[in-house]
Amino acid sequence: MRLPRAVLCAPALFVAAVLAGPLINTPMSAAETSTGIVLDGNDIKAGNVNGLTFKGFGMLSANSTSELLMDYKAQHPGKYTELLRILFGGPSPVLTNVKIEMGNDRNNSTGPDPATMRTESETPNVKRDQGFQLAADAKKVNPALKVGLLRWNAPAWVTDNDKVYTWYKKTILEAYRTYGFMVDYVNPGLNERTPDLAWSKRYASLVRTDASGFANAAERALYNRIQVVISDEAGLGSFGGAMVADAELRNAVAVAGYHYTPDDDSAGNFKRLAQVFDKEVWNSEAQATFGNSAFRPNNNTKDPTVAGTGIGGKNSALEMGNTIIKGFTNSNRTNFIYQPAIGSFYEGGQYGFKELVSARDPWSGWLHYDVGIDILRHFSWFAKTGWENPGNTAGIWRAVPQASHTGAAGTNPVNGRNGTPSYLTLAAPDKRNFSTVFMNDSEYPQTYRISTVNMACTGTPALETWETRAADRGQAFNADYLKYRGNVTAGSDGGYTVNVKPYSVVTVTTLARHTNPAYRAPLPVEGARTVLDTDASGSGHHTQDDTLYADGFDYTGKRTPVLGTGGAIVGSEDFVASRGGSESAIPLYTSDRNGAFEAYRPDGSRNSVLRQQLDKAVDGLGDAWSGGDPVTRIGDSRWLNYEAAIDVSFENNGLQDGANYALLGVRQQHGDVGAPYKLKFTFDGGWQLIVDNKVAAGGNVVSGSGGVAIPGFDTAYNAWHKLALKAAGSELTASLDGVTLARYTDPAPRLSGRVEIGSGYYHTRFDNLRVRTLDGFTPYYTELLDNLEMTDLSAPPATKLVYGGQWAHESGKSMYNYQRTLSTSQGSGSTLSYTFTGTGLDITGPNDGSAVLETTVDGSITDSAAHTTASAEFYQTFGLRGLTYGRHTVQIKVRSGVLVVDAVAVVG
Repeated sequence: MRLPRAVLCAPALFVAAVLAGPLINTPMSAAETSTGIVLDGNDIKAGNVNGLTFKGFGMLSANSTSELLMDYKAQHPGKYTELLRILFGGPSPVLTNVKIEMGNDRNNSTGPDPATMRTESETPNVKRDQGFQLAADAKKVNPALKVGLLRWNAPAWVTDNDKVYTWYKKTILEAYRTYGFMVDYVNPGLNERTPDLAWSKRYASLVRTDASGFANAAERALYNRIQVVISDEAGLGSFGGAMVADAELRNAVAVAGYHYTPDDDSAGNFKRLAQVFDKEVWNSEAQATFGNSAFRPNNNTKDPTVAGTGIGGKNSALEMGNTIIKGFTNSNRTNFIYQPAIGSFYEGGQYGFKELVSARDPWSGWLHYDVGIDILRHFSWFAKTGWENPGNTAGIWRAVPQASHTGAAGTNPVNGRNGTPSYLTLAAPDKRNFSTVFMNDSEYPQTYRISTVNMACTGTPALETWETRAADRGQAFNADYLKYRGNVTAGSDGGYTVNVKPYSVVTVTTLARHTNPAYRAPLPVEGARTVLDTDASGSGHHTQDDTLYADGFDYTGKRTPVLGTGGAIVGSEDFVASRGGSESAIPLYTSDRNGAFEAYRPDGSRNSVLRQQLDKAVDGLGDAWSGGDPVTRIGDSRWLNYEAAIDVSFENNGLQDGANYALLGVRQQHGDVGAPYKLKFTFDGGWQLIVDNKVAAGGNVVSGSGGVAIPGFDTAYNAWHKLALKAAGSELTASLDGVTLARYTDPAPRLSGRVEIGSGYYHTRFDNLRVRTLDGFTPYYTELLDNLEMTDLSAPPATKLVYGGQWAHESGKSMYNYQRTLSTSQGSGSTLSYTFTGTGLDITGPNDGSAVLETTVDGSITDSAAHTTASAEFYQTFGLRGLTYGRHTVQIKVRSGVLVVDAVAVVG
């Protein structure tokens, strides 16, 4: 159909279509779409300053997902500041807001966030919560950054709404006095619960009128301007009709926010709130990219007919982009907050591999920046995003409902593989500039024709075109990430023609961006992931000493950077003081599952210890989303054979409920399951060796039950004792105070993982952690590859894993699959080969043990019928050992059964 003549912002544009990258072909039967779009300047609502202004994107720091970030700041400050600049920096920041959980030391999905006030009388401590420090540092990079607060639960002392208000107010003021920023938004209710509308009104009134307890008038004025968000429900908001009907509620509430679903209610109330009542509507908890998009093009899933989905497909970055578009078109969402945006917790934790940035190795500084960031840049880099000022002069761009649309199906996830049009238009309020983002998460090419009327930008340069898709074969994986594709002259009818390739995103814009080097610089590419080893050469095949890691939790003399304007490092401060202080400092490399493990210095002592800070007899216990006793993990998932030892002491003798104990585990991988091997100890001399949460051996060293007695054993609850647990191949050895308690040989051993420390909900002290290597045993994997890691990201197109025969390569899998990918053999004859330097090779992943393999080493068959074992996520189903250290090519061939490959690990 011929489009009407229009007042154009630029000469017309034609962009030729080509096929996208590896494993993607345009199906011959695909029905290409041809969609007309008219941007009418009269639809750009300059007077709407809240509802249609495009705020952009935010991150949620919650559920312990940020707990390793401050370790990056301390250990690799250059990497930390680079991260801040990429996410929060520049004239068009990718992330414009940070939302912080008010933690209660209990697990609210991945893990706990620290409580700022464990008791009603405690002075708030915001330094022990990584979210507040992250927000403060991000505001150094972007002073306009907005900060919000919410809670999943509360500390035990917070028993009514008045105490909620006290907890919030004291914490907010302490953050302001400590870090210099005032919180902008607060949800006074409970996360993912139906809102208490009366309490929301009252909270708003209290904040606006509170006049007591402020240091000065300026502090009070900032506090009184805090705005209210409701309700962070999981799914469609229940309160849209109430807000539309109740002027008092609308006056109290600035933001209508709910999670995951992009839809409006049946009455269209949320679009009315945005367009008629000028209220902000947020997707206040959204999902980012699942897995590592650099490996995703190696999948061969048919969705629906062609093998391979490029950087798109189930749970992909393109799906995330379609969720943004559908969130606006269906319910006028203009802010999307990702949980998490930064995954800074150990692999294996709940909701792992669902992030824009992976930051899990603070000892090495390793970071993975996903293409999901570039997908967000397609929106934020080609518009002015954020919040309008009171005078409506900031020029924040408006999203235009009449020039935005999606036919993508579903709610969570949003599925665009049907090939229907999907686009979002953002425009300057003065009508001089606009950008349109086209998302194509399908195997079908799409064609659009754009025209404009009633615009004020006649005679401006032609539209620039920017594209992101998977690379063509033989190119670096990121060769086609956020690439400028040029300008061309007008068509005869004055329309802009845009062709969008399968599995790609395209932005067209009136802005001139291609001459700015910052817009053409790629995201950093992840480097080597050095194994945690105190020896500086620990990435080699032999450690130089017998200590993998040790920590006395003291940190005397250790410093951490201080950031200034722009995120520059301007000095340093005491490490302990920066992370909470001597009574509650966050220790290095710990990742809690429940409870609160912190570096603590008892009054009058010169020695700091690791203390479990949540004592139910003293503090009580708040609610948890995911229960369980206090546990923290420390170390590297690639550790293999080692002995972990730690000293333990108790602060009370409460055994009345059988819950006062100390625990040491080894080879922990799975966040929910815990370490497969654990030594449990009670101060009366009781002990248990626990395998897969079942007691394999036990006794008491005082009575001698269990076959071991320790003469003169000190049973005082505050006595110090040393627990040790050694994992050498399939054999486990448990010791107490240097005396062997038990040995256990596992017929199906779990061979890798980090250290786990646990206790009951009592103040329990640990000290002198040491993880040491074992003579004659390899201490760790020197390389761990995702099953779809077929090329070297740092040196493409160098080959890594090579598959032959029939395999199902899948992305977007479970959070308990490494990088959320799996490769499953499809009948006999399927092969997998890898060339590496080392002494052996392991295959990990969930398997039933049915696969029988033929193994070939350097061209010679070494075993024609190698058996596999049943294995859980992250653990070994097959291992090849005993090769001479050096370069080898190993091929495994499936002779019968089914082999599931999650990861391939090299034994050094």
